[in-house]
Amino acid sequence: MHIKKGDEVIINTGKDVGERGEVIQIDSDKNRVKVQRRNMITKHRKPNMITGAEGARVEIEGWMAASNVNLYSKKANAGVRTQARFLGAKGELFAQKNDAKKSFGDSAPKVIKKVRFAPKTGETFDTNNE
Repeated sequence: MHIKKGDEVIINTGKDVGERGEVIQIDSDKNRVKVQRRNMITKHRKPNMITGAEGARVEIEGWMAASNVNLYSKKANAGVRTQARFLGAKGELFAQKNDAKKSFGDSAPKVIKKVRFAPKTGETFDTNNE
């Protein structure tokens, strides 16, 4: 999935079009996300006599398709599409995993780091996160 929990995204479609927010939950099986304080829906809670909880109308975030959001870029001040790239020895980006592995020479690590790259702005995401 092109979106991860904690990413800042911009919404492309629906009632909150053009608004930004942070991703708080992801369902990769159904390819959907929840964005903080966006796509709010009202849930009706029944009263519970055993616990003493009263009935109420609660507003919570609703699910939206992951294809309806784009990763937010500070450089472009808009949403951007991303591609996968692999980090080489000196932080250079490679489209192929084998090319990134060759840049290390004999001291190649077991795992080559994969990052998200926005070709429109030249930004890389995930470089600081492990």
